[in-house]
Amino acid sequence: MAIRLDDLCINGYKIYQDDENFRFGTDAVLLAWFAGSKKFAKAADLCSGNGVISVILSTHACCREARGYEILDSQVKLAKMTAEFNKIEDKVSFYVRDIRQSDNDEIFPHGYFDLVTANPPYMTANSGFVSKKYGTARTELSCDFAEVCYAAKVLLKNGGRFCTVNKPDRLTDAICIMRENGMEPKRLAFVFPRRGKKPELFLLEGIKNGKTGLLCEPAIEIYGPDGKYTETFNGIYGRT
Repeated sequence: MAIRLDDLCINGYKIYQDDENFRFGTDAVLLAWFAGSKKFAKAADLCSGNGVISVILSTHACCREARGYEILDSQVKLAKMTAEFNKIEDKVSFYVRDIRQSDNDEIFPHGYFDLVTANPPYMTANSGFVSKKYGTARTELSCDFAEVCYAAKVLLKNGGRFCTVNKPDRLTDAICIMRENGMEPKRLAFVFPRRGKKPELFLLEGIKNGKTGLLCEPAIEIYGPDGKYTETFNGIYGRT
């Protein structure tokens, strides 16, 4: 492992990352912002990696508890180091868990959370090349999106929110699978690298047992014509 301590640029927090493993990116920051735009008290993050989303969610005054569930022990160790370094262990906790066992594991409290987030693997298991280094994070090897959605349904209280991020070619899958699991898609936002380009990501929120009606929110552009971050993205990342 090649561990380093990076500035999260949010709330003065720092985060431990491993140069030899998957590190968080823009998609995680966007998801935490999207999910945190509404009040919540208890949040769970599935496929939590090094814990960045739980840490960001914990900065909200409304947050009383944020848990991260991750199958890789090495990533959970980093997440726990981050929580300890930032002195937020009273609010943020992390668990080595297989989310496919959410039905049978007491560490997954049924109907407990009002917010569940997931930055899942984007590529299906049969999509081609699988990275030896980043395979678990990028490809549906240890879980697929249907299993992520089922775990979210188990964890969420009635009316709770499930927020996720993915590539545009998975949008149809995401909407259909969320509905199959009793979570009605309610908010959608596309993320563009810059104006005039195709979207690279989408952010989607579903409500457990919610009513029909999908709101498409304003698009998010990362870079402006000058090649610098847009005012919108700076605001999301807390750099303004």
